[in-house]
Amino acid sequence: MWQARWKLVSLWFSQTARVMADNALRFFVCIDYAARGDAEQKTAWLIVTVIFTTPAILLAPFNGALSNSLPKSRVLIWSALLGLIVMTVFALLEGQWLSCWALIAIGSAVYGPTRYAMLPAAAADTKWPLTRINGFIEMGTFTAILGGLVLIAGTKPDAPSELPPWTTAIIWGLVSLYCLALFTALPVGFPSDVRRDDAPWPAVRGFFADCAAIWRVREARICLIGLAGKRGLIIGMSNAMLALLFGGNRFNLSEMAVIVSWVAGGVALGSLLAGLQKHPRRVLALVPFGGIGFTLGMAYAAGGEDPNLWFCALVGMTAGVINVPLAATYQAALPADARGNGMSVRNMTDYIFAMVVALGMIVLTHFAALTPAQQLWIIASVSGCATVGAWWVFRREVAEQLLEFAFAIMFRFRSAGPGLEKFPLKGPVIVVANHSCYMDPLLLGKVLPRSLIPMMTSVFFDHWFLRWTMTYLADAIRVEKSGFRRDVPELRVAIAALDAGKCLVIFPEGRLRRSEEQPLKMFGQGVWHILKERPQTPVVVCWIEGGWGSYFSYFKGPPTKGKKFDIAHPIGIAVGEPHLLGEELLADQRATRQYLMEQCLAARQHLGLAPFVAPQVEAETREEE
Repeated sequence: MWQARWKLVSLWFSQTARVMADNALRFFVCIDYAARGDAEQKTAWLIVTVIFTTPAILLAPFNGALSNSLPKSRVLIWSALLGLIVMTVFALLEGQWLSCWALIAIGSAVYGPTRYAMLPAAAADTKWPLTRINGFIEMGTFTAILGGLVLIAGTKPDAPSELPPWTTAIIWGLVSLYCLALFTALPVGFPSDVRRDDAPWPAVRGFFADCAAIWRVREARICLIGLAGKRGLIIGMSNAMLALLFGGNRFNLSEMAVIVSWVAGGVALGSLLAGLQKHPRRVLALVPFGGIGFTLGMAYAAGGEDPNLWFCALVGMTAGVINVPLAATYQAALPADARGNGMSVRNMTDYIFAMVVALGMIVLTHFAALTPAQQLWIIASVSGCATVGAWWVFRREVAEQLLEFAFAIMFRFRSAGPGLEKFPLKGPVIVVANHSCYMDPLLLGKVLPRSLIPMMTSVFFDHWFLRWTMTYLADAIRVEKSGFRRDVPELRVAIAALDAGKCLVIFPEGRLRRSEEQPLKMFGQGVWHILKERPQTPVVVCWIEGGWGSYFSYFKGPPTKGKKFDIAHPIGIAVGEPHLLGEELLADQRATRQYLMEQCLAARQHLGLAPFVAPQVEAETREEE
């Protein structure tokens, strides 16, 4: 594990050096091109930008095929080596920097997606949350952008179209950065990485098949659009803010560098802050909050206020808060053997959106003759619509995040058990647990890294206040409260949820714990019926300690009646290892229920609690209510 963590640190240094070198070279080429009188500064900037984005768009199938079918560590090393060779050759030639930039762009179009495609495997090997790793990596990326721009564009602000006197030192400094990117890439490699052993042309054709497969995954599709839209809005904001802060429609490379540097610094800080939330689902709650901040910032600037560079950094920070959750969720949603293609698709989509927005800004400036403030109003309007959509799409994650803040006051959580690290992050899962208080589904959700689908009795589900919440936030399954029934539709709904790859939570006791003497009631048959239909579904058995005795339990009276509200109440969650029950066990409903009860009570040992003897399932039992 520690070896994998050192490799991740080495990857961070490699990508930071590479990104810093690329961005410093970008501005150096712009200054060189404009200094020779081949073009104005704005034209030079556009030409250099188009050269950099073209390989990422046109060569995307080949870029994806490389990191999808070859060991990603080798692809990373060879693309880093290409950057070092190209920069060294042109440093010796002392010229032809536009050609140098075109070759560097080809290497970057391979290097960039490859480093991101390695992150899910890095998370598995380091045992660190993917959200935290993305925050760490993105912080390095945007700090490197800041460093690269300061290195070049800040060298001679009084004459931005002239090469600085220490050009030779800068060129060989860039060679050193590319060298650092190569040598720190050498030890990078993660055993959990998965690749396809495809021949070259089938690998390229696989890119298009993966594009269709990725688009069919709802989470991947939403995150892909969100990430590309975020990049486009940042491009539009930077252009409008450049004109607003420095006057009119004039373009100055040094002034552009100042804007981009402050925005990049803000994105780096926002990425670091977003990475502090390690839960893979609740981190998405940051997206709508970041969208609000970005929209208000654009409206503030467009409203005639006097924005400054600190304002640019704050708006950049909101972009960082948006970026990390979407990036981590997109990576996690990709099939393990399609990560190379998936990240190449993301790279291509990002640059297409960026180019479209850049062309749109040119049209708004030169043909529609809109002022910078009017352009910012358009950006604010688009951002506002996207934010409203994010609030609806991520409404459950927002609610859970707000509850997490409340839980920080109400409870002190302790979790243990092998299931914490081995919990399936994708696919159907059934979570079975004891039921001691109203908050049990939420207590499990605090610890387990999935969105949980609880089954709730109609007595509570049909309450006017809870019905909307259970339907549109919790996605709960309604269980009719009645006696014996031959038709149990909620079981079909539960099976359909498993078929959709969801995580189902079942409290087989059927009702809350009522007494101190009986910690676990006899399990009903519902869980057996579901497992009988889907025997290949992994089962995770949990024990919740501390729910009994809380404000929401029947301890010393009905829940919430005549009790002190919970403040720092201890809660323990034991999570067993995921496992299949097997056909022989599932052939007998009584044996299945007895086994699950015993496993539930045995899970207590992960919290250091004394064992209980499970009640015996009777020979004749009624159907579960």
